[in-house]
Amino acid sequence: MRILTAVSLMMAVGSTVFAADYGGYAGAFMQLSVHPRATGMGNAFTAVSDDISGVFFNPGAVAQVQRISVGGAYRDLSLGRSLQQVAVLFPVRGEAAIAFSGEMASMSGIMGRDERGVQTGELDNLDAVLAITFSRRFSRYLTLGGDIRYYHKKLESTSSYSAGFDIGGMLHLDREVLSLDGPIDLLRFGAVVRNIAAKYPWNTGDYWAEQGELGTDVTDDVPISVRAGASVLFLKSRALLSVEGEKDEQKSVKLHAGGEFYIVPQLALRGGFSAGEPTFGVGFKVPVNRLDARLDIAIEQAPNIGGWETIAGFSVGF
Repeated sequence: MRILTAVSLMMAVGSTVFAADYGGYAGAFMQLSVHPRATGMGNAFTAVSDDISGVFFNPGAVAQVQRISVGGAYRDLSLGRSLQQVAVLFPVRGEAAIAFSGEMASMSGIMGRDERGVQTGELDNLDAVLAITFSRRFSRYLTLGGDIRYYHKKLESTSSYSAGFDIGGMLHLDREVLSLDGPIDLLRFGAVVRNIAAKYPWNTGDYWAEQGELGTDVTDDVPISVRAGASVLFLKSRALLSVEGEKDEQKSVKLHAGGEFYIVPQLALRGGFSAGEPTFGVGFKVPVNRLDARLDIAIEQAPNIGGWETIAGFSVGF
C-alpha cells in the first residue's frame, strides 16, 4: 500500500524545489522562468514582452508582435525535473494579437513505498497550464490584454483542475512623443496581475478508496502575483535595459534588472540580477530567407539547491 508519507513527500518536492520561497504553495513551477531571453535579462521582462515569449510574462503587451510566430523553450532541472513551454501567436489587423500557449512541469524518480518501506514503483506527477491570450493596441501609446488559463495537476490517481486569468498592459513612449534628440528610442512601462482566481481543489477520496480509507476535500490557492517595471531601448535599438519589482501574497518584494546588447545584428549578449542572483544569456538571429528565426540560451542559479541550470529556446516569425 502506498502510504501518505510517500504522497506527501512528492507534494513537498514538487512544491519546494520547483521555486525558491514557494514551498507548500500551489503553482510553484510557474515562478521559475522557462524562456532564456527573459532569464538572461534577470527575469525583468514585464516591460519588454515584444516577442512571442511575452505571452508568459505580460499578455497585455504582445500586440507589439507583428508576425505570425511560434516558439518553445525547455529548462533542464536537477532531481529528474524539467519545465517546457510552447506558444503560437497570430497578429490581427496590425493592431492586436491572439495566442495559444502551454506550460508543463514534469518529474520522475519519485518512488512510492508500502507501510514497510518497500518500493512499489514511481508515483505519477504532472503540472500543466493552457492559455488563450488576447492583446490589443488601444492607442499609439497603450496596449492592454489578458488571458484565460486552465490549470491541471495530476498527483498519482488524483487530479485537480480549475480556471483563472491574468491581466496586463503597457505604455509605449517613442522618440517623437518624448521629443528627445539623444540615444533613447523607446520607453516602456508595463504591469501584470497573474493567477487571478486560480486554485487547485483536491478530493482524495478516489485515491484512499483503493486503500479502504476515506479521503478529504482540500483547496490550494495559487498566490496572486503583481509585477511592474520599466524598460528603455536605445542606441538605435541595439541596447535594452529593464527593471521591475515583483510582489505576491506569500513573499516580500523582489527586484529584477538586466539588459541585452547586440554586438552585431545576429548576436546579443545578456546579463542581469534576479532577486539578487546573477543571470547570463546569449541570443542568435539566424537568417533563413524572410523568416525571423532566433535561438536563445541562458543560465541562472538553481533555487534552493545551488548550481547552475540551463534554459534553451527558439522562436520563428513568418
